[in-house]
Amino acid sequence: MTATAAITIVDSATSSSDLAWAAAAQGAPSGTAYLVREQTAGRGRRGAGWSSHRGGMYFSILLRPAIDTRHWFGLSFVAALAMRAELAACLGNVPVQVKWPNDILADGGKICGILLEARNGAVVIGTGANIAPVAPLTGAKHPATSLQSLGGEQVTPEDLADRYAAGLLSRVSTYETEGFAPVRLEWLSHCAHIGSMMRVSLPDMQVEGHFDGLGADGALHLRRADGSRQDVTTGDVELMG
Repeated sequence: MTATAAITIVDSATSSSDLAWAAAAQGAPSGTAYLVREQTAGRGRRGAGWSSHRGGMYFSILLRPAIDTRHWFGLSFVAALAMRAELAACLGNVPVQVKWPNDILADGGKICGILLEARNGAVVIGTGANIAPVAPLTGAKHPATSLQSLGGEQVTPEDLADRYAAGLLSRVSTYETEGFAPVRLEWLSHCAHIGSMMRVSLPDMQVEGHFDGLGADGALHLRRADGSRQDVTTGDVELMG
């Protein structure tokens, strides 16, 4: 894995991930990255929109992982931990936690979302982090928050992207050699919902239960009221207290 990112700054685009995929189609190397000051069609998981006005960090990086595609799932957890570390450094004593699979919460509000897309031997990790205050999103399961709203360090999108990219590439390199086990343990140490009651929206149903751990394959373990365990590999999580 490349040790440094080559970041191109773009004033406006549909999304930073669109730019990264266009570069991938032209054979761009791992570490090619884009920071967009304003996205006109930012996207989140399961096709959801992502508010992308000026003042946030909208960043995507192309990776060509040196591991089997079976292990690519772990890259979303690696990215979440890399971004959590940078946001925690900016926020000091404010609690910064991860929510399955790759959201980041600060003081209980959503401050960052990550979207991993994979195809044709490449991965693009798109990351949106709120720096300036943001308006609430209709239907959001967690209130939006930002570095400025929480009194965090004054940081520019460029500075935050530089720090994040460096930390992410370092962590990806470690993941390629050490695997998911240490990532899983670190992720659990920063998890926002240990033992919490949650509702998970699956493609065809909703299930409720208590968070009962994280599998070696990244699956969320949900303990249902009847004592059975359901392993969830994709879905939207809502914390219920």
